[in-house]
Amino acid sequence: MHQAATPSNKESVATSAKIDIEQHKFVRKIVSLIVVVSAVVITLYVWGIIERHPRTDDATARANVVGIAPRVTGQILKLNVQDNQAVKEGDVLFEIDPEDYKLILEKAKADLATLDRQIAQAHSTLQRLEPLLPNGFTTADTVDKARTAETTLRAQREGEVVINLNISAGAHVTAGVPVFSLLDTSKWYVIANFREAEIRHMAPGSEAIVYLSSAPNQRFRGKVQGIGWAVKPEGEIDLPPSGVPYVKRELNWVRVAQRFPVRIEVENPDIDLFRMGASAVAIIKGPPRK
Repeated sequence: MHQAATPSNKESVATSAKIDIEQHKFVRKIVSLIVVVSAVVITLYVWGIIERHPRTDDATARANVVGIAPRVTGQILKLNVQDNQAVKEGDVLFEIDPEDYKLILEKAKADLATLDRQIAQAHSTLQRLEPLLPNGFTTADTVDKARTAETTLRAQREGEVVINLNISAGAHVTAGVPVFSLLDTSKWYVIANFREAEIRHMAPGSEAIVYLSSAPNQRFRGKVQGIGWAVKPEGEIDLPPSGVPYVKRELNWVRVAQRFPVRIEVENPDIDLFRMGASAVAIIKGPPRK
């Protein structure tokens, strides 16, 4: 035979259930508070790291490009290089038909011989006149003119240049006009665009870390070489086209911070990975050590 529950037992059970509910609410509040505080702490920590160590993925790998231009005009005879071929110092890139330059060289030799005869004649005249000056058989003005004539001719001879036949060329090249370019792969750097509020955390000499998008797991050491002092303002066309760099802003309808180019010299580049214009990520480790 079961004993019926008394009112006091019912009240005890209800009180216990109410306490459990309140405890669960309290625990949930504590957990929520801990989550919020942790999120704030993590956010501030990450923000502090980013603030002290600026990072940008608006960066590209660069190397020096040398335009190859001949010093004379002529017809190509032999081309010894191909596109994207590696070359080293001393390699003959191409050869120009020397016939035109043989004629120029012969003319230069003839002109030089004529000039030598003129110098010899001027020197002989000066030697003949100088002894006559003390006895008054000639004037100082005449001697000065003879001396000036010889000096002028000798200076003209020093200015004559023999054309070097070991020059650069193209199919048919013109003096001073580049026909192709050479990429200097011995030295690489990264141009990274940082927001204007971030550049105060860096200076020439600051250590940096560089990653390439093609090799995100490989880290390269770098050092800030310099920070751009000027960029072309958005929408202005009064500056010379090549006067200052132009850095496009990310948004057109919102006022965003201007970015300035920072040149980072790469200390340990991998010549098999670095390519001109390759996308990169740059992180500044902080101001240079004093």
